[in-house]
Amino acid sequence: MNSLKTALSHIRRSPYQTVLIILVLFFSFFLLTSFAVLAFSSQKVLTFFEAKPQAIAYLKDEATPEQVQAVIDKLKATGKVKEIKYVSKEEALRIYQEANKDNPLLLEMVTADILPASLEISAVNIAYLEELASILEQEEIVSVSESGKKEIDFAKDIATSLRQWTQTIRRVGIGLGAFLLAECFLLILVITSMKIALRREEVEIVRLLGGSSWFARVPFLLEGAIYGFVGSLLGSGTTYLLLSQGGEAAEQFLGDIGVFPLPSSFLAILFGGTVVFASLLCALASFTATRRYLK
Repeated sequence: MNSLKTALSHIRRSPYQTVLIILVLFFSFFLLTSFAVLAFSSQKVLTFFEAKPQAIAYLKDEATPEQVQAVIDKLKATGKVKEIKYVSKEEALRIYQEANKDNPLLLEMVTADILPASLEISAVNIAYLEELASILEQEEIVSVSESGKKEIDFAKDIATSLRQWTQTIRRVGIGLGAFLLAECFLLILVITSMKIALRREEVEIVRLLGGSSWFARVPFLLEGAIYGFVGSLLGSGTTYLLLSQGGEAAEQFLGDIGVFPLPSSFLAILFGGTVVFASLLCALASFTATRRYLK
C-alpha cells in the first residue's frame, strides 16, 4: 500500500510527463485495437465470400440429369472441389423471386422456362478454379453465350482481392504494432530513468534506512503499470465506443455478411488482453530502468 501511495505521488508530482505518457499510450493502443478489429472483420468478410460459390456454370436446357451427374462426378474426382450444387430452373426462379421480392414488375416478367439451370462450385483453394473451369469449358452441356464463350461466372477476383487486402492489413498491423509497442517501451524506460535520476537522493536515503533494492523499485514498477493500464484502457475504450456507435451502420452496409456485431468473446479477449499486456509491458520498461540505475 505504501508503494502504491508513493507511485501515485510520483505521478502527481509530474503532471506534464503524465499527460504526455497517457496520450502516447492512448493513441498507440487505440491504433493497435483498431487494427485488430479491422483484421478480424476483414477475415470474416473473406470467409463469407470464400464460402459462397466461386464459379457458376450455366447449363443448356436439353441437359439430362445423367449428363449433369457425369459432370459433377468428373469435377469431384479431381479432389479440388469443396462443394458443388445443382440448381434447377425452378430453384433458380425461387432465388430470383427472393432477390426481387420488392419489385413486382420484375417478378411478372420472369418464369422458370427462361432461367437456366446451373452448377454452383466452390473449390478447396481459389487457385484450383482455373483447372475446374477448363474442365467445364470442355463439357457440351454448358451453355454458350452469343460471343461463343462458355457461360461460366467467376467470383475468383473478388476473393483474391479480399485475401490480398486481408494479408496487407495483417502485415501493416504487425509492423505498426511492433513499432508502437517499442515506442511505448522506450518512452516509459526514458521517463522512469529520468525520474530515478531526479530522486536518486531519496532512493539513497531509503537504502541507508535499511530498505532493499526491491523496496525502492516497486513504486516505479507500479507507476509504469498504472500508465499502461490507464493509457490502454482509454485507447481500448475509445475503440469500443466507436464500434458501439458505428456498428449498426456498418451492419446495414455489409448486409448478410454478418461481421457486426462482433462476438463479445472476441472483444473481451481483445480489450482485456490489451489492458493486461500494456500494464505488464510498461511495468517491464520500468523494471528495466530500475535494474540499470538501482543496482
